[in-house]
Amino acid sequence: MKEVIIIFGGSSVEKEISAQSADGIFKNIDQSKFSPKLIDIEDLKINTLTKDIVIFIAVHGEGGEDGTIQKLLSDNKIKFTGSGEKSARLCWDKISSKSLMQSNAIPTPAYRIVRKDEKIQLKDDFYKSVESFFVKPNSNGSSFGVSKVADINLLEKAIAEARIYSDDVIIEEAYNVAEYTVGVLKGEALEPLEIIADDDQGFYNYEAKYNSKKTKKVEVVDESLKKELQKIALKAFYQHGCQTWGRVDFVFNGDQLGVLEINTVPGFTESSLFPLAAKISGINYQELITNIIEDSI
Repeated sequence: MKEVIIIFGGSSVEKEISAQSADGIFKNIDQSKFSPKLIDIEDLKINTLTKDIVIFIAVHGEGGEDGTIQKLLSDNKIKFTGSGEKSARLCWDKISSKSLMQSNAIPTPAYRIVRKDEKIQLKDDFYKSVESFFVKPNSNGSSFGVSKVADINLLEKAIAEARIYSDDVIIEEAYNVAEYTVGVLKGEALEPLEIIADDDQGFYNYEAKYNSKKTKKVEVVDESLKKELQKIALKAFYQHGCQTWGRVDFVFNGDQLGVLEINTVPGFTESSLFPLAAKISGINYQELITNIIEDSI
């Protein structure tokens, strides 16, 4: 029986969601195949691990999605789930990811970068031509530090909020018509979902993601849209060098789709987007856990 250590927690702002993901994996893993154990990443002692085990990474955010744990495990020849260090780091760094997408003809909303010691250049035509913006930390998850801004005079305040989480900030054109997500599992795109966020939140922020009962996650039924989302998702996933599983998030402005980001360790509770997409695709929660582990061995 294969020993599986599910790591979670850490010091990230997403540690509570990480604990929920890990708990779901632990309770639902196929114990006829795997012997599971839960360990907080801060308690993980690399020198006690053997090369016979596999680590299921359920650490969201810093430490789990930024390539740090992937490098540590790879350096010690320990098997783990999901993408490797280079891909995780690339997806975590939104500026690098945006640049890669533009270079590879992957559609993504127009943006500007405000570095640590820079001031915003409001004379730039970008700020005059765009109706509304998303202001984001360059590296963070679960929408922490993200603001939606329609008045350019409020951009400075939004930048200050984003800088709580990251020195560098991205200001991105807001696509306001629809939001979608596509899970990728073992080389195949899962059924796409449309995310209809709680209107009271203004966008799909932390509250809308994890606490609101008004947010809806519905299957995309338009076949042409579904195929286009899956096609772009696979391209984005593999151009970033990702492996085994992950989730590609999209927005739509009425004319074109745009990739927001690739999540290399997306939420994994039974009600999270990735397991829900898998369920709609005919893969139950336990089977999903098994698929991810077996593809990583």
